Amino acid sequence: MGYNFARVDRDQLILMPPSMADWLPEDHLAWFVLDVVDELDVSAFVTCYRSDGRGGAAYHPAMMIALVVYAYSIGERSSRRIERRCVEDVAFRVVAANQQPDHATIARFRATHTDALAGLFAQVLALCVRAGVLRPALLAIDGTKLAANASRDANRTAEQLAEAILAEAAAVDAAEDAEEAAAEPTTSLPEELQGRGERRRARLRELLDELNTEAAEKSYEAHMARRAELEAATGRPIRGRRPSPDSATHRSRSHANVTDPDSRLLKTKAGYVQGYNAQAVATEAQFVVAAEVTNQAHDAPSFEPLVTAAKQNLRTAGEKRRVRRVLADAGYWSIDNANMAGIEAVIAPGKARKLNRIADQDRERSVVLAQVEAGEIDKPTAAEQLGVTRARVNQLLRRRRQGTTESLTHEMIAKLDTPRGKRLYKKRAATIEPVFAQIKHNRGIRTMSRRGLAAVDSEWKLICATHNLLKLWRLAG
Repeated sequence: MGYNFARVDRDQLILMPPSMADWLPEDHLAWFVLDVVDELDVSAFVTCYRSDGRGGAAYHPAMMIALVVYAYSIGERSSRRIERRCVEDVAFRVVAANQQPDHATIARFRATHTDALAGLFAQVLALCVRAGVLRPALLAIDGTKLAANASRDANRTAEQLAEAILAEAAAVDAAEDAEEAAAEPTTSLPEELQGRGERRRARLRELLDELNTEAAEKSYEAHMARRAELEAATGRPIRGRRPSPDSATHRSRSHANVTDPDSRLLKTKAGYVQGYNAQAVATEAQFVVAAEVTNQAHDAPSFEPLVTAAKQNLRTAGEKRRVRRVLADAGYWSIDNANMAGIEAVIAPGKARKLNRIADQDRERSVVLAQVEAGEIDKPTAAEQLGVTRARVNQLLRRRRQGTTESLTHEMIAKLDTPRGKRLYKKRAATIEPVFAQIKHNRGIRTMSRRGLAAVDSEWKLICATHNLLKLWRLAG
């Protein structure tokens, strides 16, 4: 008896089942994506195509949408790799209906339909609402830094940009002089090549103007002029220390990136990254209900616009349940954010160690003040124990009798120190952090493939839409 191996015959006529329906299991993600795309309104994609039927046949927009959505769902965003997988990968061949669009077609489709691809986020969210899986009463907001499709080495200072403009202009002049001096003029460059240098110089000039404008707006003189206008309007001087000309507050951005001018150098735990600040709002079920990209390092300015967008997106998607509370970390703390109307904002006013220290001080202060009220100790003793003046003790006792807190910051700290506050805030990390982990770690999306704030924002919305799609698929399975 010899070995019993399965027969290998690559010369047979049919290696795959005749029907594509048999190429993948019924519960495969590819089939789910195709079913979802069939439910979507693709009219926004169709409008840019010719309606008279002339010209070469274009790939159907629904097929291209399905291809891009499936590719993003598994973390594949390179147009060249998508092209290759349409040949080598069975799932991609099913999604593309056994067609093989090249990388230029795929890249052009994404660039042409930037707004329409971003609009898929709202349509997928509507499907999630119809499935009844969102649980929108509690939301959590956070941001994560994603690298731009640009190198840190492409940053230039204003001086370097000016030098580059002059150097290119000098090179053009030298080339023209050499051509005029030649006995027989050389063949001129094609128009597209002649225009490329001018376009580059125009972009460099635009970056230089942007840096100069920002420097003027953030200058000490401009700040003091705005301060004087405010004092004149209110009729009283602004409280606090007078700004110093050397203050870092008035220093403008010193460089710009020539590859992606909208990207910024942002600080992360691992150092600095040339990138964007990707913001998201998620429900307790970890579905993203609002997404936005900024190039600002600070999170706080994004709180109110994103929460408002989340509520609007839910209403538009047909969600009847109201958003009641929003959780956020210390990066979003501000008095305005904490007082946002229509919701209960639970925002940490600082890092955990600082909050614990302040909470301990407030508890100690409450015990001492209670002893004063009970007549167990006098005010001088209380002042000595608390390390404050007697006038301060009187002020604290007055606020205690009136039932008011020292400030909204202390009120929030006291709230977070209660069992309910601790229970609520504990949900923050469990709600929003897994969203970023699933996108960045599980799907490997750490760098944006598009350039420019509008294009990157569109891509981030598509990434979040496919995140919701994946969660919906897993729940359906």
